[in-house]
Amino acid sequence: MSKLALAEFLADIPDDWNVQGMLTLTLPSDDKNVKPNVIVTKEYLPKEVQLADYFAKIKESIQNRGIKDLKISDEKDIAISGVRGKMMICSWDVSSMAEIMKQQNPNRPAPNIQPGQIVKQVQVTLLKERLAINMTASFPNDKFKDYYKPFQEFLKSLKIG
Repeated sequence: MSKLALAEFLADIPDDWNVQGMLTLTLPSDDKNVKPNVIVTKEYLPKEVQLADYFAKIKESIQNRGIKDLKISDEKDIAISGVRGKMMICSWDVSSMAEIMKQQNPNRPAPNIQPGQIVKQVQVTLLKERLAINMTASFPNDKFKDYYKPFQEFLKSLKIG
């Protein structure tokens, strides 16, 4: 039997269960309107795939969101806890995302976001056989260095069995 540990939450998991899901971590912020966060997903793929192919699909889905000013500033191979992966850093003006939300849901009020609010996002993908771990870390561009450093420490602390 394995253990699931999530901060102050702990559970025994039967050996024949798969633990898959999504977790959102929120970093502290002095700005009550900005919630820097890291979204972590863990899933078992139906079959093994090549890292480059899997990451290409993730990158394509980000590019196909329709964000006009999306810029990819870095993309590289990484290894965390002995697991191969890819990392990409991109940025965009949050107001363009609000415009997309408005188009997709015309009957809902769109968030009131002024142009010029740039978000920088780090996409990390790790593959170990059929296990896929994806992390999306979103931080305000003007404070990216402040948030990226603890995110890097978080990555270094990961243990993948």
